[in-house]
Amino acid sequence: MPPLLALAITLLWIGYLIRRDRSVAPRPSPAVWIPTFWLLINGSRQPSQWLGIGSGSLGQAIYGGNSTDEVIYGTLIVAGILVLAKRHVRVGQLTQNSSWIIVFFLYEGLSCVWSDFPFISFRRWIKGSGDFVMVFVILSDLYPARAITAAIKRSGYILIPLSVLFIKYYQDWGRVIDDWGQSYYTGVTLDKNMLGYLLFAYGLFFASALVNAFRQDSSNRANRRRDLVCYALLLVMIAWLTRVANSKTSLLALLAGIVLMLSLQFFQIRRHLWFLLIATLFIGAIADALFSVKGAVLEASGRDASFTGRTGIWQTVLSQPINPLFGTGYTGFWLGERLKRIWALYPRTPLIQAHNGYLEVYLNLGLVGLALLGGVLWTGLRNARRRLLAAHDTTGNVDDSLFQTFGIAYIVAYLLYNITEATFVGLNFLFIIFLLVAFDLQRTGFQESGFDTEEGSDSRAVTAFGSIR
Repeated sequence: MPPLLALAITLLWIGYLIRRDRSVAPRPSPAVWIPTFWLLINGSRQPSQWLGIGSGSLGQAIYGGNSTDEVIYGTLIVAGILVLAKRHVRVGQLTQNSSWIIVFFLYEGLSCVWSDFPFISFRRWIKGSGDFVMVFVILSDLYPARAITAAIKRSGYILIPLSVLFIKYYQDWGRVIDDWGQSYYTGVTLDKNMLGYLLFAYGLFFASALVNAFRQDSSNRANRRRDLVCYALLLVMIAWLTRVANSKTSLLALLAGIVLMLSLQFFQIRRHLWFLLIATLFIGAIADALFSVKGAVLEASGRDASFTGRTGIWQTVLSQPINPLFGTGYTGFWLGERLKRIWALYPRTPLIQAHNGYLEVYLNLGLVGLALLGGVLWTGLRNARRRLLAAHDTTGNVDDSLFQTFGIAYIVAYLLYNITEATFVGLNFLFIIFLLVAFDLQRTGFQESGFDTEEGSDSRAVTAFGSIR
């Protein structure tokens, strides 16, 4: 197929999917496009990279950033704040039952004080605060569950088909070649692991959407059939991308999430979820001790006992001198002399993360940060389980039941994902999705508050946002 024809078909497909989603009732406000664009940027490439004006080297990108990116991120954050101001949102109302998340975020900001590069850390923390602005824009929508699924769907409708297009027909965009001639398929991203992030999150989401659509008793069979076909085609694309990307971490996390999501279709499993999860961990530990199950799983997935060299990375970063209680400050570990020493040990693959989310938090925020992270993860699991056990949804919309099963399956799989990848940090695509599913939607209270969240109320903020497109 000629590339131009493939491009036209892809754009028509994307347009059809977005138009279908926009026609679904209840319709979220136009302001949902602001966090959708936030997901699109953090799930693909930075604006400067799309425009071909990114920093010339990795070192420059780490220390200097890019003014184009700063302007676009700042515009999105300001647009989100305008929406929240128009709605007269009280942050305390949004964060009820989710205080651990806010405390963790504020501690990250405080840790900039003891960073070796406090200005760089603080600038990154300010940009990371945009994650919360976007989440609050969605939570303050009249139908927050519908707004969340709309943002995830619309960004997935764009990023997944474009990744297929780039890899098959525009390989200058969809593939990177390293300094040693090794090529990697990256789709809309610039990194194989980043493409894995998308495949894990969207694979689990659209698998949940497919199962949910199949189980719904819809009066409109034609719409239900079209939903099933759309989700199935997107899953076929994700399956193909997973094969060419060869990202083992994303594949294992996706399979674990799908197994849990399917299990949650049964009421007895939903009711006894904590017991079953703990029992699974206990049985797994015993089986590994007796039969070396972990080694067999790693071998079957194409990994070795070192997790493809990750255990060596963990030993290297733990040998660096840090304050064990408070760490090196927000994102401060990968700066200065430490970064030079580690890069000297790994000249072929310059590291910018520890490839373990829990270890990464310890290096940057110490044991205090690790304890706070535990509170954050527990908050997300508790709130997700509470939604799962809700007697009935609040809107009568199918998106609520989709969000209930996807939310807890995603969080559990996300915890597993961070064993070999570090994603507990602001502006990370997987962390943004985690925040969307971690807050307690049942206690935001906007349905009864009388706040102005109708479609027309957000027009000025969206108009302001439109100036960056």
